[in-house]
Amino acid sequence: MPLRSFSEGRLFQFEVVSISIAASDDTAAPFDEKPEHQTAHFWLCGPCSGKMTLVLEPVNGLRVIPLGLGGAEVSNLADISLAEYEMPQTDSC
Repeated sequence: MPLRSFSEGRLFQFEVVSISIAASDDTAAPFDEKPEHQTAHFWLCGPCSGKMTLVLEPVNGLRVIPLGLGGAEVSNLADISLAEYEMPQTDSC
């Protein structure tokens, strides 16, 4: 479904820096490859952005997480039990 309006919701922008290093290449100096920079954009609709946010973790990648009490982001992602925050998926987003 195409994005129709920016009037409600939240746009997220992340800069992703990636580099690949061969594990078995003994001749290459550390970090001899130039990092690749990419900008990624993600959108949460109004109802979803009131309940969730996006975080980019170095190991796990992009995650959708629930907002804590009072609209604040959850501080410790390891403590989140997503079963508590399950939301039905609809086609209205």
